[in-house]
Amino acid sequence: MTVPAYYDRINQQLLDSIPKNLGRIVEVGCGTGALGAAYKKDNPDSEYIGLELNPEAVQIATERLDRALHFNVETSDESQLNIAPQSCDALVYGDVLEHLQDPWAILNHQVSWLKPGGYVLASIPNIQHWTILRDLLQGKWEYQDEGLLDRTHLRFFTLESMQQLFSQAGLIVKTVGRILSHNPKEFAEFYPKLEPLAQHLKVDSNRLKLLTESHQYILTGVKTQRRLFIQTLMMAPLACDRVRILEPDQFSNRITGVRAMSSAHSAALNLAEADEEKVFIWQRALLKPETALAQQKNLLQRGYLIVSEIDDDPLRWESASDHNFFSYRSCHCVQTSTEPLAEFLRQYNPYVKVFPNQLAQLPQPRPERDYEQATVFFGALNREEDWKPLMGAINQILDELGDRVCVNVLHDRQFFEALNTPHKAFSPFCSYDNYQQVIRSSSVALLPLEPTRFNQMKSDLKFVECGGQGVAVLASPTVYERSLQDGKTGLLYRSVEDFAAKFRELLVNPTLRQQLGQGAYQWVAQHRLLEHHAQERAKWYFQMRDRLGELNAALKERAPELFTHG
Repeated sequence: MTVPAYYDRINQQLLDSIPKNLGRIVEVGCGTGALGAAYKKDNPDSEYIGLELNPEAVQIATERLDRALHFNVETSDESQLNIAPQSCDALVYGDVLEHLQDPWAILNHQVSWLKPGGYVLASIPNIQHWTILRDLLQGKWEYQDEGLLDRTHLRFFTLESMQQLFSQAGLIVKTVGRILSHNPKEFAEFYPKLEPLAQHLKVDSNRLKLLTESHQYILTGVKTQRRLFIQTLMMAPLACDRVRILEPDQFSNRITGVRAMSSAHSAALNLAEADEEKVFIWQRALLKPETALAQQKNLLQRGYLIVSEIDDDPLRWESASDHNFFSYRSCHCVQTSTEPLAEFLRQYNPYVKVFPNQLAQLPQPRPERDYEQATVFFGALNREEDWKPLMGAINQILDELGDRVCVNVLHDRQFFEALNTPHKAFSPFCSYDNYQQVIRSSSVALLPLEPTRFNQMKSDLKFVECGGQGVAVLASPTVYERSLQDGKTGLLYRSVEDFAAKFRELLVNPTLRQQLGQGAYQWVAQHRLLEHHAQERAKWYFQMRDRLGELNAALKERAPELFTHG
């Protein structure tokens, strides 16, 4: 197959825009590597990496660049690239972004490859070009083999939307170059006809001339080094503080330019540095207008983005509804742990973000011998409504199997007392590390939740914790069917009879315990580790701060009392 000619072209203006003597450059859509080869001719010490969708073009680029890979930035496995965060000096997109389904997501992600102060250089066609306006006025929109209406273009940009694309990715646009009309004489005849329209629309005539004359733009963006201070006030520090606050803070503190800290019950508001953008998080706060109004006003005056953090059904506390959910109305935005919770909270604040619970670390995989003994884990507090319907089946099976099964019970004394077996052990409320050790000492975990409103708002954290320890789980569909893959990472039961059959099979079949436990462990490793999601929170806080004007206007509508004097 012959590679089309445009794969081998060099955009000289784009080439000239790339700063000299950079360390590592990644070009997305490198074609045959012509642009990279031209750059390396004058900058031989630079490392130039090309990513290209056309395999024939990649073969040529391999001879010209330090590395060239056949790679689809929207679907390929990124692990093969071996490009670490903040390891690159520049990203180059020569007529590429308009071909992507989601150029915003791709650029936003790939900017994480850049060092602070790194460059993004892109050539992007201008859909505001005068020939497009001319043809539209004649009812024409005809795709072509190449050009402004290349039939493979999926997205179309004006200069303003290009600048927004860069800004949303955390880039400051430093320069904008232009490639002008192919037909300057025809444009000179056409543009005067646009001037009356510009006057009617109150658009500056000189600016409109520049915008419509430009066939393509060459943008140079620089990755900013924004600084963020995340301050959390824990109002219920024993309620998932480790998973929801303390461990995410540890990972946030590893991100360049981000600083996170927390305190319990009281917080000093003089801890942010002058150039830090500030976020204040209320963890599980039951805010009452009569006491919290002055605090919220103070945070607003100090320029904080105010966030409410909640990971349980708000209706659990009567005071929440008594004040028309002031805890959520009076904050700019809300973060929570599940989509059902988010759906409920959006009634009172539309700016809700779901951060699923993650594990900070994963222990070593369990050896096969750990699955030989059937040891059952149950850990809860005041959950009699959930386990009581199953207790008859549990006791019957434990009686049948006798000393072949032992049970570890954590917290729930009532469950422990209801077990009709001498082969059981009880641990009271304990530290999180001890809790993990009790799970680790088991090979089967029971996770029953009846389909109550309160339960349906809960997260799948217990499955994640058990899966992280390689424990085979038998769980209710309530909550857990959103993440557990039945028969692969655990078992779901849908009736008492179904529970009994699956419970018995788990207890007598060590191979099944091992398969499910290892499946759950791999799933957690792939989907629920903080190290894979650490930057998501900081990125969201920056995005919310960029919308602070919009958020303040919405806040004034939801909680006008925050903006009254006195």
